[in-house]
Amino acid sequence: MRTQTHGLRTGAVSKAVCALVASLATFLLASSASANEVKWRQTKFDDGAFMLYIAETAEATDAIGSISFHCAPGSGAVKVSETNIQDKSVRAAIADLILNDGYPIVRLDPGPETSVLDKIASYDSGGWGYDFNVAPNDAAFKAFEKTGFFKFKIGNAAVRFGIEAGRGDIARFGAACRKTP
Repeated sequence: MRTQTHGLRTGAVSKAVCALVASLATFLLASSASANEVKWRQTKFDDGAFMLYIAETAEATDAIGSISFHCAPGSGAVKVSETNIQDKSVRAAIADLILNDGYPIVRLDPGPETSVLDKIASYDSGGWGYDFNVAPNDAAFKAFEKTGFFKFKIGNAAVRFGIEAGRGDIARFGAACRKTP
């Protein structure tokens, strides 16, 4: 008895099937990896406010980076918030401001814009934090949109926070926060 292959050799068919299965597996793995990639992510709350943060997933989680950004759409103002200062030089700089009754200035990098610490707080979740405001049109924020890293100084402590992945969400966040004409 003879088997008909309709012009295809059995080896060619199995190679084609293997290639198709490998392509499908690669696609599924790539899709899964991008969904669980640590990157900048933007979310919009029910009240219309936006938040920009670093996380592994877009799903609801409390496992986000310690620095996040918040704004009301079209407000022209972005609140920068750190909720768990890990860098001891930043803690020391803030302590120095308090001990020496210093002015709580934040120097944005690149400048020339500056800001002021609006709040210094202790959190029940552990750690100390602070808030300050920037404009989405400041040079430092525009550099952040391009690089994924937000840079500033508090006293002598230089902060460079971020990651390259997810810069598209940073740009969308900045556009949403900019003043509308």
